[in-house]
Amino acid sequence: MSLKDLLRLLSEAPGVSGFEHSVQNVIKQELEGHVSSITSDSMGNLVAIKGEGDRSLMLAAHMDELGLIVKHVDDKGFIRFAKLGGVPDHVLLGKRVQIHTRQGVVEGVVGCKAIHVMKEEERKQLVTYDKMFIDVGARSLEDAKSMGIRVGDPITVKTEVFELKGGLVCGKAFDDRAGCAVLIELLRRVENPQFKLCAAFTVQEEVGLKGATVSAFALNPTVGVAIDTTIAADHPGAQEQEAPVKVGAGPVILVADGRRDSLSGGLIANAKVREWLMEAAERAKVPYQLEVLEGGTTDATAIHLTQRGVPAGVVSIPSRYTHSFAEVISLDDLENCVRLLVEAVKTGLPEV
Repeated sequence: MSLKDLLRLLSEAPGVSGFEHSVQNVIKQELEGHVSSITSDSMGNLVAIKGEGDRSLMLAAHMDELGLIVKHVDDKGFIRFAKLGGVPDHVLLGKRVQIHTRQGVVEGVVGCKAIHVMKEEERKQLVTYDKMFIDVGARSLEDAKSMGIRVGDPITVKTEVFELKGGLVCGKAFDDRAGCAVLIELLRRVENPQFKLCAAFTVQEEVGLKGATVSAFALNPTVGVAIDTTIAADHPGAQEQEAPVKVGAGPVILVADGRRDSLSGGLIANAKVREWLMEAAERAKVPYQLEVLEGGTTDATAIHLTQRGVPAGVVSIPSRYTHSFAEVISLDDLENCVRLLVEAVKTGLPEV
């Protein structure tokens, strides 16, 4: 299976935070015969092991995607929802969704009051998610219940992967199914690592780095690297200094990330790990970008704080329209991310 087809398979699998089992099944199937062992912990993290030794590398990519969850069903059968993760309100209206019930998938659409009946001041305001609802065609609460819908059912936005010109692809959940695709392909290409390679496909990253916190504590690796996507603002409406990363210019090696104004709550990448990744990119003749990111972080933040501390870094795939259910990445960046990490693994761990 090509990297593009693998990305499509992972992207289109449903798996909002806390409900990642369908993605787990895809990953298990794709790794069969390529790893020494693959296990799941009580949180739902999937950990694949390849190689052995006293020193270890934890590579983490999160399986969960942004989504929604059923909060209430009214007497007319319309569904109110809560958000799982940082879903921007403005991307939800009109989206086709799937409610995953114990009886199967129920199709729906996100709606709100028509603009024709809004007051003048309402028309000028952003419609917030609490004013939206999901229409599944039910005529009553009992009708919705007969479909299997109940409070707590996860909801995914239904979007298929499609290709744009210039080697770009668009789809949902590239954050971080693109990272999962990279990690799977890495495990396929690396034959005999000189150390214990621990590939952690983590859960609930979008709601607080929860899976990585647990898996990093259990693995206690020598070095940790998160594989994720990052913000590319190489499009109208954004200034270059806000997010200088560009789609198609190569994978991104993190210098630091965290909250705006302070970079607190994030990661200052270990200098030796960062240099190790940069040198690997240069040896593999892979173009790369460096990044200081304000306004976000990754599983590496949880990894580097585990037990007595783990030297950690991040490699990311540039992505436009992050958290929009229509993210755009470059297939060249995806392939080059694999090549960079394969080269890093082949050369052995840095002395940290």
